[in-house]
Amino acid sequence: MTGPLTTTQPFPPARSLPEAYDRYRPDLVPERAAVAGLADGVAWASLAWPALVEELIALGRTDVPLARLTEGHVDALRILDQAGAVPESGALYGVWASRSARTGLTVVDHGEKLEISGTLRFASGAGLVDRALVPVWFDEDRHVLVDLDASGLPVDPTVWRTAAMTPSRTYEIRVDQLLVPSTARRGPEGFYLGRPGFQAGGLGVAACWTGGAARVLDVLLAFHPRPSPAQQVRLGAIRTDLVVAAAAVRAAARLLEDAAVDTTPVALEARTAVAEAVHRILANARLLTGPTGLALDDAVAHVIPDLELYTLQHNLDAASAALGSPDQRP
Repeated sequence: MTGPLTTTQPFPPARSLPEAYDRYRPDLVPERAAVAGLADGVAWASLAWPALVEELIALGRTDVPLARLTEGHVDALRILDQAGAVPESGALYGVWASRSARTGLTVVDHGEKLEISGTLRFASGAGLVDRALVPVWFDEDRHVLVDLDASGLPVDPTVWRTAAMTPSRTYEIRVDQLLVPSTARRGPEGFYLGRPGFQAGGLGVAACWTGGAARVLDVLLAFHPRPSPAQQVRLGAIRTDLVVAAAAVRAAARLLEDAAVDTTPVALEARTAVAEAVHRILANARLLTGPTGLALDDAVAHVIPDLELYTLQHNLDAASAALGSPDQRP
């Protein structure tokens, strides 16, 4: 599908993928090539926010797991630029920053070497990316960002028990006393969480969710070319929520061009508005297509759970509580 999908907030078209690419069960080499192809040719680090959001919406509309991987690479390039560092030429990057259930990496500074230990959860692109930006922790309050060589790290794929987002290769990595050169540090201590772009970076993920919601509608329209009147009701609701999601990320992107803007409430409002809209879209998509689409069509059966799992990384209850707090009132 290449249509705009909405009138008031038209969507950019999906990007092209290689004709032979198996988006549902990709082998490693063609998937890596697909991510590299999507990332190539765009000056990601220097894009203004409105242009970046449009590019990421297009990625989400292309393929949800590939958008997840490409957005991680894009985020890494922008973080490195903020740190005044240069990415390794030709490398695909990820950002592995999860501290889920008190996991994460600890570090001991030995001068010329950093000794790193611990467990990384939700390491998307494990085994596919060349390098990863990882915050490592001296203690509960102090961290430093390292540009980690991801090749050869011990990857455990057995922890991923769902079929959703399988092509994102989001696995677990455990290391014990891994030594890396101190020159792998990027930025000063506290840089990763303290930089001005940290909160703003969450808008890029929301743009991918928005594009992923557009892909859901593309897939539904292809599978239901002559919808019943009841299905038309659901399609209309989906279209309306696409307008909401696109308006939220685009409005936030314009605000983020002003260096004086507080990025925290802007990103929080936009991400929450998009996540709410996407959850409504997915609920309507399931009711519209029913077991026929979810059980019998590859595209439908993958895109709905893929996008659902991807958006669940945003804790809606916590975000809504924060937005309702006296501290966050405008």
